[in-house]
Amino acid sequence: MNNKNAREQIVDLLTTIEKDQSYAQLLLKEALKDIDIKDKSFITEVVYGTLKYRLKLDYIINQFSKTPVQKMKPLIRNVMRMSVYQMFHLDKVPTSAVINEAVIIVKKRKFGNLSGFVNGVLRQIDRNRDHIHYPDKAKHLVTYLSIEYSMPEWIISDWLLNYGADTTEKICAALNERARVCIRVNTLCAAIDEVKSTLQDEGIVCEPGMLLEEAMYIRNVDNLQKLTSFKEGKWTVQDESAMLVAHLMNPVPGDKVLDMCSAPGGKSIHIAELMLNKGQIISADVHEHKLELIRKNAARMGVEIITPMLQDGTAFNSDFAHAFDKILLDAPCSGLGIMKRKPDIRYNKNMDDIKEIVHLQKKLAQHAVSYLKEDGTLVYSTCTLSKKENEEMARYITEELGLELSDIADKLPKKLHPYIQDKGMIQIFPFIADTDGFFIACFKKKRI
Repeated sequence: MNNKNAREQIVDLLTTIEKDQSYAQLLLKEALKDIDIKDKSFITEVVYGTLKYRLKLDYIINQFSKTPVQKMKPLIRNVMRMSVYQMFHLDKVPTSAVINEAVIIVKKRKFGNLSGFVNGVLRQIDRNRDHIHYPDKAKHLVTYLSIEYSMPEWIISDWLLNYGADTTEKICAALNERARVCIRVNTLCAAIDEVKSTLQDEGIVCEPGMLLEEAMYIRNVDNLQKLTSFKEGKWTVQDESAMLVAHLMNPVPGDKVLDMCSAPGGKSIHIAELMLNKGQIISADVHEHKLELIRKNAARMGVEIITPMLQDGTAFNSDFAHAFDKILLDAPCSGLGIMKRKPDIRYNKNMDDIKEIVHLQKKLAQHAVSYLKEDGTLVYSTCTLSKKENEEMARYITEELGLELSDIADKLPKKLHPYIQDKGMIQIFPFIADTDGFFIACFKKKRI
């Protein structure tokens, strides 16, 4: 571990993520490659937990520190955050050990003059943990929800406006839960019971999906990609909400399908499975290096009908005009529905970003419609909770681009029926079935 203990590694990761606005998931993957499983679990838990609760942690620290968190040196700030997270959320770690480790790190990193400050503030927080003052929910709802669930106020305000107080609080609570690992069985090469039995033989605990038969939740696994059943393509990792996309497309053998923003190819592969590996799927992406990822994933899963293609979705391709029976536009989005898995998203987006994203989504949708045959199906999806990117985009596709919403009830589990809007679109909230937040709309292109 390069002479760093686990907590030092955590502080360095948190500091880098904050400084560079780096993606925590990618940094962690690289940093944890050669670390034993015990330290790996601890580092992952504390990094993600500290990121997830950063606003609340800062709020607590600021009540006991004369120096505001944002004016602290980056290393001190992240030592404090990491320590308070452990004190409030990890029962098995003694508070005395947490504080001692914090002081040791500060001294080791040549900030010995601040060790007394760190020690004093952390001990004061510990002594007064039952007397911390939080915003009044009745008087200051936005601030209360922002601090309680560590969610930026602009997100809270937008959700309150569009979903109301009760739904907003449920969303926040659900997105702060630990993400479970969900997999999809590859029905091309294996039966569901067979995969379950194989996983159990590999020492994996399996639980059934909440919405779909081919979904399973798995536990007790360190490295998914080392499992023989994974290498053999019997399953892949995918959230249940994302699995619904292929079902709503209702692809059949022989269809010609375009997946406009495909990488890493999970939805294309699922569509191919439902097509029984018969037909044609163009899996397009704007990044050349991601095409190899699509190829590798398709090959592992035994899918032969996918053709990866370098294609900027915002640039019109005349060869695609009126060429496809079905098109998936799994659009670039703000990603607010996947904060359970990527907590740092909440700090790296703002309303201006959403306006830019919507502009991009409209360009992609315009081309998608022009690539669709008459009577063809377009499925538009995002992994976000934003009416501007979701319902308002669906209205744009119907009112400005001339498509019709298509009835989706018979293709969705009954548990989701109450959330269907205008027969053809659904906002899946993360509290409904412990999935990511996800939006899907299904359209038909009218005959001229």
